[in-house]
This record gives sequence, C-alpha cells and structure tokens, in this order.
Amino acid sequence: MSDDLDGLRERLERRAPGEWELYEKSAESLELEAAAGHRATFSRRERGWAARWWAGGAPRFACASSPENLDRALAEASAIETLPEPPPPWPSGRSLPRQTSGAVEPPPDLFDELQRLLSSEARGGALLKRLTLRRGASTERIVNARGLDVSFSTTLFLGIALAVGRKGSRAFEGRAVFRWDGKPDLEALARRLADRATLPLSDRPTPIERGEWLLEPSVAAALLAGLAPLFCEDALPKWVHRAGLFSPGVTIADDASADAVYDGEGTPTRRVTIVENGALAARLHDLRSAGRAGAAPTGHGVRHSYRVPPSARPRRLFFEAAAPAPARDLLAAVRRGLFASALTAPARLDLERDRYELEFTGITILGGRAAGAVAGAMARGRISRLLRHVAAFSTDRQFFPMPYPVGAPTVLIERSDFE
Repeated sequence: MSDDLDGLRERLERRAPGEWELYEKSAESLELEAAAGHRATFSRRERGWAARWWAGGAPRFACASSPENLDRALAEASAIETLPEPPPPWPSGRSLPRQTSGAVEPPPDLFDELQRLLSSEARGGALLKRLTLRRGASTERIVNARGLDVSFSTTLFLGIALAVGRKGSRAFEGRAVFRWDGKPDLEALARRLADRATLPLSDRPTPIERGEWLLEPSVAAALLAGLAPLFCEDALPKWVHRAGLFSPGVTIADDASADAVYDGEGTPTRRVTIVENGALAARLHDLRSAGRAGAAPTGHGVRHSYRVPPSARPRRLFFEAAAPAPARDLLAAVRRGLFASALTAPARLDLERDRYELEFTGITILGGRAAGAVAGAMARGRISRLLRHVAAFSTDRQFFPMPYPVGAPTVLIERSDFE
C-alpha cells in the first residue's frame, strides 16, 4: 500500500477495529489495432484504491482514483445504510515484498501472417479486416486489519479478429475473441476465423433434427461459462442433482495459480475440483460466501474493478478428461450429427428453468465424415439432459476470455435436438 495511506489505515481502524481491508491496483496496457495499410497504437493506464469495512454490523465500501479522494469517500460511504451481515473470515499473513510487473511489451504485428493463414484456410474466400491485440500488466496489493499484506502481478495477452467472407455478391463478417498464455497460435485462430466468415454463406439449413453434437473448443467454452453460476451461487436450482449433474467421467476444475498467487481479497490461490466424475463436488467461495456457508474461502474473490467490491466468481475454469482422444477420433465416432463450429448468438442458458438454446453455424457429419456446411442451426432442450449426455473430450483444449479464462477442448455430446 502506498506510504501516504498510513492515515487511511488508522482511520479505518478507528471506524471498524479489526474489520477492514485496503486495496490498491495499478494497471497498464498497450494495444495495437491493425488493418490493411493501417496501424494504430494505444496505451492505457489505471490506478485506483478501495476500502471495505464492517461497522454497526453491516458492510461498507468506498473507492477512489487517489488516496485523498478515498479519504473523503470513507465518510460518504459511512452514511449509507446497508443490510446487516456478519464480517467475513479475513485472511492473515506476514508482509511480503511487493512484486512489480515491469514494462509492458508492445504487441507484435501479426496482421499479415494471420491474413496469409486465413486466406489459405478459407481457400481465398475470406479476408482479414481488422486485428486488435492487447498486452497488459497489473499489480495489486491488499492489506487488512488482521495483519495481511500481500502483493502480486498479473499479465495478459488477448485480442479480437474480424474477417469478411465473400461468396458472389454476398458477404458475412466473422469475429473471434482469443487469449494467449504462451506463443500466439495463429493457425488455430485462422481456422476459427475461416469457419466464422464462410460457413454462414452456404445458405443450407440443418438436415438433421436429432443426432450427435460435436462442439468446437470455443463453443464448448461458451457453454461452460454459461454454467458457471451453478458453481458460485448460494442456492442451486431444483433440477440440480449433485451426484449426477454430468455424465460419469466429466471433471471441471478452477485453478488460477499460474496467473496470480492470491485472489482479490488476499486469499491464496489454489486448485478447486468443482465437478469430479460427473458429481458436483465443491463450490467457489469468496470471503463473504464462505462465511455464509460456514466453509473455507477457496481463493475466488474476484474484483472486476477497484470500483466494485469483490464477489465469488471463477478465475480460470476448465474441463478435464482422464482419457482424452484426438479430435479426429471424436469426428470419426459421429454417425449422424452436427459439428458446431461457431456460435451465431450468445449462448442462452436459463438455469432456473433448466433450458438452453445455442444458435450456431457448422458442418453436417455423416458416418464420421463432413457432409456439407450448415449456415445456421439451433440446439435446444433441458440443461440437465444435455450435461448427462457429454460423451467424450479431445486433446485440443484451448482457453478463451469470457472475460476470465475458460478452457475447453472439442466436446462430443451423444444426443441433441436441432432445428
């Protein structure tokens, strides 16, 4: 915490003895926007402070862009009435030296290389219109009245690509959002963009009303992200049966230890196996939800910004499989079904009503072979039934920003209804 916040600590201790925390964040990012014959670079910086404390048996929160403004915000927030709630089980720990993120490296210019790969994948039927890449780094520090003093740094490398597919006089825009944790995977991005930009131009509706359903990794990741509230909420919908939520063999975990050693409340990061062999085994907790449930916090207090209090959310959520198979083996196993290459609308999951709808474009599969593009299709039905029909996973797991990283491979659903 900045040296000039010592006075804030003293004032918080007087307001809420033993029941307060202070949070500081400093972030920087560099963004490269590239198009044919055009390049533009943007830089962004953010710095903010937040305080949370319990007074009169109720929580208080204040935030500001400077320590001086935060000092004034403390008095204003103290006058706001909030519902009573017991204070959370604050973490504690020795003071650790502050880690620094260092200078942010500019994103590489990958436009021309991605354009070449896209043209090859689409056989000249698609053109890269715009590629935006952003690299960023942030440093966070948290101190509280129980002696906690931790700091950590995180980095990110993500982007958005927009391609245009053309067929005669018609055109369609395809968009892909991606995140890279290591070396840029341009080949996979080019394949995804080619499908998104060209498949909708086929004008062919689905010829299959019921069959197997093969989900491309980004589609499977969107489905998993839509299920995430089941892993965080205090109360589960009535249709959820913990012992058989998924089909046997499905494992889902959350582990952000490679990204940061602490969460936004100073709780150490650890792996949590949420679904094990198809059964709901655990839930994700921040400090407050852990207190309500009488459980230990799991390190999932997420701050979307210093401007809002932390809440229980996934941090790096992903499917796991004990015996994944190559994607080509999953394709060969489909006798009659559809491959969902890309969503054409956000995934719609009504967790209370046990209903889902996914609109997608893809490919018809007959006898384990591609049998023509499908311009648009919809899969709909009961979430409970869909989850128990997950049959297999491939080895090609990828992570996508949603906005936290969500990892999924190609997934085979043994039965679904299509329109």
